[in-house]
Amino acid sequence: MSPGRCGSEVPTEVGDVSDTNGVLVPVSPSPTLEETVEYAVDTVEKGDGSGAVHLVLTAPGHHVGNEGLDRDETLLSTAEKYATGAAGNGVSIRTSLLGTDEYFADPVNHFELLVDYVAEHDLDRVIIDPDYSVDATAHVLQSMETVLAESNIRYEVAPVSRSWRPTGPELIRGGVIAAMAFGFYVALGGPTYPFALWTGAVTALITAVLLRNVAFERTPHVGSALATLGRGVVFVPYLLWEIAKANVQFAYVVLHPSLPIDPCLDRVDAAVGDGLSVTAFANSITLTPGTLTVDTVGSELLVHSLAPSARKDLAEGLHERAVRILFYGREGADLPGPLARGDMEPVVQSADAVAGAGASAEAESGGEADD
Repeated sequence: MSPGRCGSEVPTEVGDVSDTNGVLVPVSPSPTLEETVEYAVDTVEKGDGSGAVHLVLTAPGHHVGNEGLDRDETLLSTAEKYATGAAGNGVSIRTSLLGTDEYFADPVNHFELLVDYVAEHDLDRVIIDPDYSVDATAHVLQSMETVLAESNIRYEVAPVSRSWRPTGPELIRGGVIAAMAFGFYVALGGPTYPFALWTGAVTALITAVLLRNVAFERTPHVGSALATLGRGVVFVPYLLWEIAKANVQFAYVVLHPSLPIDPCLDRVDAAVGDGLSVTAFANSITLTPGTLTVDTVGSELLVHSLAPSARKDLAEGLHERAVRILFYGREGADLPGPLARGDMEPVVQSADAVAGAGASAEAESGGEADD
């Protein structure tokens, strides 16, 4: 990301926007979103009364087939209603949902999408909601202002009224954290007298307050979380069965006199879209003998396969399909494997593939010589 793409100083006050294509407002679940959008519309109208307000939401996950985007689309639609209600005839409202085709583990990657959007549309400035966050990540843990300043993009934080009060998503996240912390405390120590129970409850409450905007990438929804837990009852035995089968295959390979191994290394762009599903996918690969997840970057996994049968399972999406069903339901299975959809490429080819490529090149050179 190179600085200077928009080539202007970072302002501290609102200036004239009459000679620009408008302003960008990053959208996130926030109690001050409506006031921020209205302020952005007012900023454009104070120019020559015309221009555009760009409402942009960066999706916090890799959405193959667009599953899981309902919340993001609803939020963007809500922000558009706020803007439409406040805008005059000369102000146009544009909405964009960015980053739906890749998973970003770092909030800075989301900000880089916004920087690219500003450059592409030649926008005058970015107006930041003071409570903006990449979904469940606290604003104080992010550095949007730093990224914008380094890129010489003008920005300002909307001067809207703020009052500290927990939002609905914060209460949900805090409640889940408190319940998990208290459950862990009870399971670990098994306290039975009131003082110990009260101590555990207070500790769980403090943990919830401190970690409510740290522990989650996205605010959990009770319905989808319960559905995932229910499908997990089927997923775990299935995974254990695949591990058992792979153990038998691996034992055969190890005990065979010729030791028919053919190791290779592949990069796989997984069709799963958040930290939890990527972790489940990577670990299901590693737990199955014959394959090992070496590294992950976003939704891309570097996978080592020891034998052709193990690589075939990976290419056909054996593990990936099971994880998709776990997180997205039965419709998550309606997707070709990584190799079929072009999301798998060799980094270190197997010996058979190298030999085949060499033979093919030899045959071509031989044919040319004959000619």
